[in-house]
Amino acid sequence: MSLQLGVQFQLLKTKLVAIYEKTGAESSFLLAPMDIKEVNSVSLKEMKDDFKAAFSSEITAKQIEDSLTAISNESNGENKFNLENLKFTLKTAYIYKKGNTKEYAFAIEVDCGDAIPDLGFVKIEKLAFKIWNTNKNVILQQLNLDTIENLVKKLDAPEKKIAEA
Repeated sequence: MSLQLGVQFQLLKTKLVAIYEKTGAESSFLLAPMDIKEVNSVSLKEMKDDFKAAFSSEITAKQIEDSLTAISNESNGENKFNLENLKFTLKTAYIYKKGNTKEYAFAIEVDCGDAIPDLGFVKIEKLAFKIWNTNKNVILQQLNLDTIENLVKKLDAPEKKIAEA
């Protein structure tokens, strides 16, 4: 069995990907920028302004707590969390069993774009859940797998190598 959980998000206006992967008994985790060349910065004032805009005009610890508590409730004028706007996509569903042969694949992607407010310095874009036990190419293509091993290889791209001493 193989499993992959992933999230695409922005932190300090830099796009990142975090992936947990388990294949058999081996597991791995990766946190990496989606584009090495795209590194941004955010001022403390911008972060405060983004936080205020996401929760309300006058921000207090009580209002933040109330807003977070109200995530599952219907959106009101001050709360910009709207879980009804989560978009779920079934990427693949596959089960095959014949005798001792058992194959399966299941993948769901959750687009968080309009459901969770953009705090400016933190923005959750997508969540992904994938589980599979098959080598069927068409099914693996539907899963749209980019394994941690492949992503790490991309970080070793030969475009610019640091000079060796």
